[in-house]
Amino acid sequence: MSTSVPPRDGSARPGSVTSFTPFLTDEQTLKSVFDAEFTSYLESARSKLGDAAAQAPRVVESAFCNAWKQRATLSNADQLRAFLAEEVQHGASRTVSRRAAAHRFGTHGGRDSGGTDVHSAAGGTSDAAGSWARIVQAMHDTNTGADSHAAAATAGRHEAASHMRVAARKTSWMPLVGIGVVALGLSVGGALYMSRLGEDDAVASAVSTAGLEPIAASSAGQMGSTTLADGTKLRIGPETKITLPEAFPTKIRAVRVDGTAQFEVAAGQVLPFRVVAKRMHFIATGTKFIISAYPGDSGVMVQVREGTVTVKAGKKSAVVAANQSLYVDNNGMKEPSADQIASAFGWVDGQVATSHRQLRYVVTQLTRWFNLDVKVPDLPLLDRDASFAVSLDSSKQAIAQVEKSANVKFSFEGDSRVFRDAGAKK
Repeated sequence: MSTSVPPRDGSARPGSVTSFTPFLTDEQTLKSVFDAEFTSYLESARSKLGDAAAQAPRVVESAFCNAWKQRATLSNADQLRAFLAEEVQHGASRTVSRRAAAHRFGTHGGRDSGGTDVHSAAGGTSDAAGSWARIVQAMHDTNTGADSHAAAATAGRHEAASHMRVAARKTSWMPLVGIGVVALGLSVGGALYMSRLGEDDAVASAVSTAGLEPIAASSAGQMGSTTLADGTKLRIGPETKITLPEAFPTKIRAVRVDGTAQFEVAAGQVLPFRVVAKRMHFIATGTKFIISAYPGDSGVMVQVREGTVTVKAGKKSAVVAANQSLYVDNNGMKEPSADQIASAFGWVDGQVATSHRQLRYVVTQLTRWFNLDVKVPDLPLLDRDASFAVSLDSSKQAIAQVEKSANVKFSFEGDSRVFRDAGAKK
């Protein structure tokens, strides 16, 4: 990862994050790994499946399909192989568990509830060419899952409508039945409410699981951009980490932000897109918005550029429309001030500002946005009021504004940059 260090004249231009280039840029790259590793993954799956060894090709095919879906998060061959090995292990475990459950309930077969479902016409044979053909078919057949969900939902609605028509004709039941129906409705409503609360907690836990590595991380003075596996475009500011759960985007379409990032959410997806920051949820379905949630901040700020975003913090929720901003913390939600908005979101438009804050805070902003480590040896100066508002390519102007607003003087002392009291006697 490259980091630009400002020259002694104070001018600096933020560096660029270089770790965003995905490894799987085309199907041929995946094919080359398949040709080299298919046999070993097949044997690994068979060893884990036991009596269900005939399902090994299906497990391996699903692993490669999931790798293709997650290709934006894989930056090199080692990550891809590690991902495939883990998918084979999980896929085998799911298959064994599913078969055990089927035997317990006296059923057979059934769709694997985890991962990409690749139907093997070969019935478990180990023909590599056939497996690759099925993988390619699944990779291009992106609408199958959505169509299945839609068909199931339609069938469910027809069944429910038919049931309601029959129930409407039976008007001679005792009033006790009506009471039971009301009680059932309340019970179902409560269950749905609790389910929704459980979903929020589950998503927050999934994006905070120990051991998850950020798919993007920037240092001081760095910015970058990438595209997630679901097509969402992402820009990140300096000192920011973006973390995805293992099931993104097929089961959990959510990311965690520690820092600041702009999202241009891909539309037309089955699942809504969530950003989790400080365990608060920001939910969108095809929109453009910015999140600011640095670890040292007491709350989270969101600004919506297009569409709407639903904000959920505990039991409180709000909908933020286009051209609106919201500040959220443990005490509630409120509209941020103009200075807060400029400080949190100006970087997206090439500007950065900090207004009327103590110098101790302002020097941290100089480090964050310009990679300028300026020391303040005279500790009382840290309490002085300071401000700056400049473009991102002008650290020299930022220093000049801090000098004027805090009545300090910037200089080099050896290899260190320092602020001294401008009014001190020499």
